[in-house]
Amino acid sequence: MCGIFAYSGSKNTEQILIEGLKKLEYRGYDSAGIAFSKEGKINHYRVCGGVEELEKEIPLSSQTNSSQTKELGIGHTRWATHGKPSKINAHPHKVGSIYVAHNGVIENTDEIKSRIAIKNILSETDTELIAHLIDFFRQSENLDFFKASLKSIPLLKGSYAVVALCESNPKEIIAFKSGPPLILGKRNDGDFFISSDLQALDEELEVLFLEDEEILHFKDDQFKLFNLKGESIKRDLKKNLSTKRRETQKGKHPHFMIKEILEQPEVLSSLITTHLDTGKSQIDFKLSKGNLEVLNHNLKKSSQILILACGSSYFTGLFAKYILEELAELSVQVEIASEFIYRKAHLLPNTSVLFISQSGETADILSAFKQIEKKNLSLLSLCNVANSTLDRKSPFSLHMEAGTELAVASTKTFSASLLSLIFLAFHIRKIKVSLKPKEENDFIQELLKLPFLIQSLLHSEEFFLEMSEKLKKFKNFFYLGRGLYYPIALEGALKLKEIAYLHAEAYPSGEMKHGPLAMIDKNTALLALLPHEGLLYQKSLTNIKEALSRGADLIAIGKKLEESQYFLKLPKTHTFLHPLLSLIPLQMIAYYTSRSYGYNADRPRNLAKSVTVE
Repeated sequence: MCGIFAYSGSKNTEQILIEGLKKLEYRGYDSAGIAFSKEGKINHYRVCGGVEELEKEIPLSSQTNSSQTKELGIGHTRWATHGKPSKINAHPHKVGSIYVAHNGVIENTDEIKSRIAIKNILSETDTELIAHLIDFFRQSENLDFFKASLKSIPLLKGSYAVVALCESNPKEIIAFKSGPPLILGKRNDGDFFISSDLQALDEELEVLFLEDEEILHFKDDQFKLFNLKGESIKRDLKKNLSTKRRETQKGKHPHFMIKEILEQPEVLSSLITTHLDTGKSQIDFKLSKGNLEVLNHNLKKSSQILILACGSSYFTGLFAKYILEELAELSVQVEIASEFIYRKAHLLPNTSVLFISQSGETADILSAFKQIEKKNLSLLSLCNVANSTLDRKSPFSLHMEAGTELAVASTKTFSASLLSLIFLAFHIRKIKVSLKPKEENDFIQELLKLPFLIQSLLHSEEFFLEMSEKLKKFKNFFYLGRGLYYPIALEGALKLKEIAYLHAEAYPSGEMKHGPLAMIDKNTALLALLPHEGLLYQKSLTNIKEALSRGADLIAIGKKLEESQYFLKLPKTHTFLHPLLSLIPLQMIAYYTSRSYGYNADRPRNLAKSVTVE
């Protein structure tokens, strides 16, 4: 959740730390801080607020390090877990001569307090106890910085990625992890970096991903790796394989979120190019990693697919369930990872498992992966971040290829996930059942139009602005959809909650009469997602009329209804693609509603982009 960034080099250390933290701020923006060496002393700054506030506190120099000596430092941008957002709870924490920045949750805080009899705790955080442990062993057993850290690590229980400095050893950094990621990067000029995310590291760097229970000791401009026994580990840095350019500027846009919404036609066009042989007018499904023939062999044997995901990714899993069951004629089970990992799930031997995580660092997903990889099942991941932990550990990987997404609320990664899963479903139908040429051709003809149809919807700005003002009079929102439209309704309701802080629920339309109708009154708005025709369309009409008769206002998306106060017509397209069109208005309505209240859509309160703690 939090962002960690560290640097060693001869350039302006504090400026580089600030720039690194800005790239990681989507991971948390409650508070921020840095600690860095300067002429043999450690300078320490912390603020309650974002990195911009931190930058104001630091007397930055526009020049590079004038002495050209190597300096180093650590930085942190926080998403609060233990302790409210405040300056005293901001990282890095200082105890004695030890400075610590931490991402994760230490679960045995009471045990640590009792073991070393800590009395002078200044903050409400679990992180401060890590600094206390290292400082305790330095003083009580007269250990050096590295050995004190080595002795402290086995006493920590929970998830953690930690970087630490020592005032008595200002040319050293200690880093270690169990769970959340830490990446070491090296530039040709001899500069070193440590980051929670590849996104904050330049593409030309050589990188090394720390594994759990490894300790990185940076000293005398060199790094060494050790295990918990203090034994040296030999592992070389490798070229950063993340080749897609990471856009970190808003450009002319007020928020990253609207920029990323508007990028969806380009993102989906790129995905179509990846998985389509336009010359033969055939689907040509490609893995990002792994042997496709081996995956095909596994999928042919499978009678069940288990999909594990969290948040918006869980909704994409529900979407995939409908299409996979129809096209691939498979039993599909979709589970929330945080629930799955704490119950006794019985999986059939011929089950294939699909893990979906935009970041590839979601703690619950990685815990589920760790449990399941022992069961000798076929494992496939869908991620947006190449070289993320999930991507690296998965034998077969599929990338969303959406580019960098910096807004906390997912938009282009969600639509890219949907399309990726549609391609996967058609591929499984090809290898497991059969895909008739006409069936494939009809889909492709509509697929090629999809980016242009989405582009046309994005031009309906007047409608979205009008809706954002109209919605202010309502206190409750119900998003309704059936079949493939239900997961889209779930995502639409989540977006309104995430960035506009309005109460919104999504229901399959037919479920309204089983309880939710009791909530309907004149303060309620219905946002109904409608297919163009067919049985689900007729059934949806009946369900909507039941709600309207109780006094709700209706916003219809898809097809005009006489009863609707507002509507947005969607163009006709393939059955599997039409729900992607209905997604766009829901994203835009949520965004403009958030703006109308004066909120920062990129930084919704209490949320972070990458959820690396359980």
